[in-house]
Amino acid sequence: MGSDSKRPFFVTLLTDTEGPGRIVRKVAHYAFLVAIAGYLLYKMSDIGWVQILDSLPTSPLFYILFVVLFFSLPVAEALIYRLTWNFSAIRHLHVFIKKRVYNKDVLGYSGEVYLYSWARNNLQIRDWDILKTIRDNNILSSVASTAIAAALLLIFVSVGSIRVSDLIGQQSTANIITGVLLVVVLVILGMRFRRRLFSLAPRIALIILATHAVRLLIGNGLQILMWEAAIPEIDISVWLTFAATSIVVSRIPFVPNRDLIMLGAGIELAEMLELSTASITGLFVTLSVLGKISNLFWFVLVSFIDRKDGPEASQKTAEIAQYEESLATENEEEAVERQLDPV
Repeated sequence: MGSDSKRPFFVTLLTDTEGPGRIVRKVAHYAFLVAIAGYLLYKMSDIGWVQILDSLPTSPLFYILFVVLFFSLPVAEALIYRLTWNFSAIRHLHVFIKKRVYNKDVLGYSGEVYLYSWARNNLQIRDWDILKTIRDNNILSSVASTAIAAALLLIFVSVGSIRVSDLIGQQSTANIITGVLLVVVLVILGMRFRRRLFSLAPRIALIILATHAVRLLIGNGLQILMWEAAIPEIDISVWLTFAATSIVVSRIPFVPNRDLIMLGAGIELAEMLELSTASITGLFVTLSVLGKISNLFWFVLVSFIDRKDGPEASQKTAEIAQYEESLATENEEEAVERQLDPV
């Protein structure tokens, strides 16, 4: 595989164990966490800790659906990457579980950096091809999530659960027109330069896009059912608003601990929609705590599996490379012999 010196700058910055990259990551990470934690402590103290504790979910269905949702993303991504990379989706499912943990609790897209590092050490694929596949997959995931968020927005605007005036607020006509024109320009540029921005075959891209869309639809449906199981008295149209917000939060790049952001957004939405802030806070606090515990457990377990399989994988990679080199040498020798003795 390629040397570290040929890696793109952003990969070096996010994976650098020494020097400025490591310092930048740590400062940004902790500054963000301190700011979010301070804000949430203030809001939760204002609501009341006793009320929040009394509002924690008690339905068994809530916890069952949490487990299903936890594994839905790693399973879907393992199947998606299996379309373009040659590996066992079942045997290497732990790689995508660890990728999920990195993205959820470390830093947005740090999971992609981990996946890139794993692929270049375990798969016979060029570094640049690995990066292009990861890039294309993220583009398709963003397209699917944006489309579904827009669809959900149209649904709860059409059913009257939220008014267009609430979304636009006091924005001037010029600002609205500017925003629409910007979106149109970005779409045109994307279509114009799609061959340079995109490397997957159209058929594979459509399959991946459809897989992401189905995963998001099923995932959001299960998520709404989970919220409904926790607080059944809230109308389904309200949960659609939370679902759209959750999709938007999930697409914010380079952000650690999105659960905390969703907790803050949930509190603000509860106040805006005149819901019980204690119940909503209890729901998202439970989800955040369960997420942290699950991520820690699986991170430790998967790291043990990685360490156990690492030497074997490295040895296998070296053996394959040596075998391919010997085949290339034999082919060159045969070509020379044919040129010297063309009978």
